[in-house]
Amino acid sequence: GGGKIMLSGSADSWAGREMKGGELIIEGNAGYYLGAGYRGETCGMRGGKITVMGSTLDFLGEHMCGGEIIVKGNAGILAGISNNGGKIVIEGSTSRPGSEMAKGTIIVNGTVAEMMPVFKPEGTEAVDGIVYKKYTGDVIVNGKGILYVKD
Repeated sequence: GGGKIMLSGSADSWAGREMKGGELIIEGNAGYYLGAGYRGETCGMRGGKITVMGSTLDFLGEHMCGGEIIVKGNAGILAGISNNGGKIVIEGSTSRPGSEMAKGTIIVNGTVAEMMPVFKPEGTEAVDGIVYKKYTGDVIVNGKGILYVKD
């Protein structure tokens, strides 16, 4: 369930916090903690879809447990930190995605400036006709998350 919100400008930090359904479209940029869980929460976004036409700052989808976030631009550091499910697609670049990731999927179509050393390389895999380098992890937390990096 849920409705649809279209924001014609940019969103401040915490937009889509703990979202459970519906759709949020941000035509500009988004601040820190997009789709994240508030302080002390173990689950951020649980369902629905967030699309950002611009870029986001750090900690995109922190503690995300479900749903989908699409960022057409770049994402700041630690996108998908403590990800527990759901899907994040970053069309641009980011740095250190997926730290402490237990489940979920992160797809980066741009460059990853710095990879966390907690991911295991698994060769390549095609997703929607695009070949990505595939990584699994975060191995330190016995994570089963998947990180796909195009570049």
